[in-house]
Amino acid sequence: MLNNILYATDLGLYGPYILEHVCELANKHSARVTVIHAVEPVSVFAGALLETYVPQEDKAALRLHGYEAVMTTIRARVRQAFEEDFIDRSEAKTCIQDVLVLDGEACEVILETARAVDADLIVMGTHGNQSDNSTAIGSVASKVLQLSHIPIYLVPTTAVGIRPNQQQLRKTRI
Repeated sequence: MLNNILYATDLGLYGPYILEHVCELANKHSARVTVIHAVEPVSVFAGALLETYVPQEDKAALRLHGYEAVMTTIRARVRQAFEEDFIDRSEAKTCIQDVLVLDGEACEVILETARAVDADLIVMGTHGNQSDNSTAIGSVASKVLQLSHIPIYLVPTTAVGIRPNQQQLRKTRI
């Protein structure tokens, strides 16, 4: 039985399509949904730029106050984007319990959040390299699939895997 579903999103193009699957599962099982969005750590290049060009006292202040301010801004924007762009269906609003934005490596954030919310299922897109058809599943989805102790529901997000909705079909026929 599904009680808690974790929806891992990158807020990309296919997010609303994946959300349809999440809502359908949640409604069929009367489950609650927690949404997680991981913010990757600063790249090595960006870190090197900070080390090279930012004075030591500014780096300390940035670590102490700036980082949390940036994360607060990102969290607010993700929640706003999710509510405006992703949730256009009333059932999505009722099944979503929380939208979390955490920093860290995406795979680790997803698996740790799944444990923390006692998720029964993780739902995510396959992604992969859209320009190279040889990669059907992305690195994050692959890692989560390999390391998770709970079931994973992968939604294909390659161009072939996306089915247009009825409104898109009507526009195409006209």
